[in-house]
Amino acid sequence: MSETSRADLVLYIFNACGIRADVVIAPAIIPMMLFKSIENFIIYIVLFRIILKQGIRMNSKVNDIRIDIQKLKKLPTLSYTAEKILNLTSKELTHLDELVSIIERDPPIMSKVLGVANIVYLGVYKPITTIKDALLKIGFKTLRNIALGIAIFSLFKSSPEKEKTYARLFKHSIATGSIAQIIADKFLEETSDENFTAGVLHDIGLFALYYAFNNHFKKIEETVSEEITLIKAEEEIIGTNHAQVGKWLAEMWGLPEVVQEVILYHHDFPDKSLKYAKQVALVQLSNYIAEKLDYYPLGKKSETEFHKERVYKILNLPQPEELIFELKEMVKDIEDL
Repeated sequence: MSETSRADLVLYIFNACGIRADVVIAPAIIPMMLFKSIENFIIYIVLFRIILKQGIRMNSKVNDIRIDIQKLKKLPTLSYTAEKILNLTSKELTHLDELVSIIERDPPIMSKVLGVANIVYLGVYKPITTIKDALLKIGFKTLRNIALGIAIFSLFKSSPEKEKTYARLFKHSIATGSIAQIIADKFLEETSDENFTAGVLHDIGLFALYYAFNNHFKKIEETVSEEITLIKAEEEIIGTNHAQVGKWLAEMWGLPEVVQEVILYHHDFPDKSLKYAKQVALVQLSNYIAEKLDYYPLGKKSETEFHKERVYKILNLPQPEELIFELKEMVKDIEDL
């Protein structure tokens, strides 16, 4: 067969398979000489087409879910309160009074902020009774980050029939954030201003899935077992997982990069180096400890992924058992929030 005839046949096969040869694979990129026969080349094209279709199908499924989630009115944009808190900085002296004013104008948020501040700093200060008191004792950045976390949770207002699940997710999240902040303050010399925020928002994707895919949420809970993790159950049933959804939300809301990375990797620890590996490790450990203290995100006990070897390679900390014993009393007041 002449080179011209072979080239025509190649183009015919591409067209028959629905592949644009000029865009996807030009004949010049894969010379026919690589194949011993035209039959081998046809087999290659058929296999390529199958893989291409599968890839498109998988990506479309995830993209469709992402579009659905972002369009659903159930998943709100940041509230005025949360957005104002996020944009405040300690560089502007006027922002100190503004932060106090924003929190005090929202009594439900204010009561939870004071509750969390007293849990995280139990024994360090006398009971914190006012927002101004909190500002003086724990500082602007810590107060802002606690308030931001609480304000974001308030976006997911719960109906009475959903209250039990919401409360469970909320307590698990507050426990994880509080534990992360306590461990960082007590044991780690280099701390991040976003330790609490990253910890408390690590499962924000679970809130989103619960509200966007409420019909599937119970099925996900039922599917989780010793053999099937929460992440796997979510991917099997809805085609994505709460870590990815949480990352999408964090991006959409403009949350700090460290918070986005922690949300995405709080169940995983990829081989590639992470910019915020220390914060990811801290929140993974805090998530694990929160569950060991019976603050589970689901209605059933389930072991979260905990990459102990990787975590302890990054963090120089006492073993989890020691931390659990020490933290148990410190976070018990979460039940009263």
